[in-house]
Amino acid sequence: MDSRLYWLALAAFVGAIEGGLIAGLLPLIGADLGVSLGQAGLVVLFYSLAYAFGPPLLALLLGGVGRRRILAGAEFGFALCALLIVLSTTFEALVVVRTALAVVAGTYTGTAMATAAMIAPYGKRGRYMQVISMGQAIAALAGVPLGAWIAAQFGWRVVYVMLAIMAGLAATALYMRLPRGMLGDTLSIRDRLRVLRNPGVGRALLSTLLFMIGSSPLIVYIGALMAAVGVGYETLPLVLLAGGIGAIACSATAGRMSDRFGSGRTATIAGLAVIVVMAVFFGLSYVPPAFALPALMLTVGAQGFVGRTYSIAVASHMAQIAPGAVPVAISLNMSAFMIGMAVAAALGGIVLDSWGSMALPLIGIPLVALALIVWRSVPEGPRERMDEEGS
Repeated sequence: MDSRLYWLALAAFVGAIEGGLIAGLLPLIGADLGVSLGQAGLVVLFYSLAYAFGPPLLALLLGGVGRRRILAGAEFGFALCALLIVLSTTFEALVVVRTALAVVAGTYTGTAMATAAMIAPYGKRGRYMQVISMGQAIAALAGVPLGAWIAAQFGWRVVYVMLAIMAGLAATALYMRLPRGMLGDTLSIRDRLRVLRNPGVGRALLSTLLFMIGSSPLIVYIGALMAAVGVGYETLPLVLLAGGIGAIACSATAGRMSDRFGSGRTATIAGLAVIVVMAVFFGLSYVPPAFALPALMLTVGAQGFVGRTYSIAVASHMAQIAPGAVPVAISLNMSAFMIGMAVAAALGGIVLDSWGSMALPLIGIPLVALALIVWRSVPEGPRERMDEEGS
């Protein structure tokens, strides 16, 4: 496998720690800066919006800058923003800085995923993208639980000091180790929007949007769900560890599943499994207290597996139905993903403050079901059609 993938996965590991840990830090941030848990969710809302819209605009400004410089520069920007978060003394300042962090984080992830998809041989695109996801999954397995423990013991700002150091080291490694000659994206905004004329792309984006709105509140407000089922905040590292185990299992299998069974079918099955897991989340409130923690860990682990499987399968399918514009298609899918996350953070915060955390899965299940209905209307990729004709 191409050695460039492993350097891309290295920096993805650092960014995924911050993205996966923020949900667990919201109670600490809210208490430190004097805002409610629902209000603290604004950190996720503005991050998600900036992640969705910032990277495409930044790509236009960067023009034909080489991918090596973009990737290393974005990771260095991440390190700088992490340091500024440490120095933030008001909630408003933290929101502004983390919004800027979202732009550089999104630029890195989008460029890394598109690079992996473009250098992949035919029939191995899912596996190549899986390597980047593996870096993110290892972060979920090891980095996020460790970060949660450090935050509980020493404060959430210490975590961002460590993230800044790791991101600076990763930026240096990317600049020194990635080869030159990987050309950047020179498409105009008109070229980027042209891919939307593909009806399959538009439907896939709508499906991603609905899926994220429905499923994300359970992750964003995991601290509130823990309280609702009677699990103490001190066990957060264990809960996040369970999610990391699910994520690492997904990263070891999801790409191969997409390549073998077809990304469309894989996403459908994973989406149905997400609905089942969301129903289980609602049922956790009826579990006896002695079994609440293991039941929650199993559920969060299952969510980590099926939710990420859906995302990897959809990204792989987008590259199939828009083979002439892979970077643009994946970037648009990431934008839909993050817009859905933003809406989920805002909607989830309102639901949480108004009706409690157990209302989150009840509202989310119909949205995920609608997302799957839309997904089934997305056309198959050329490889899947050939597989069906040959069977």
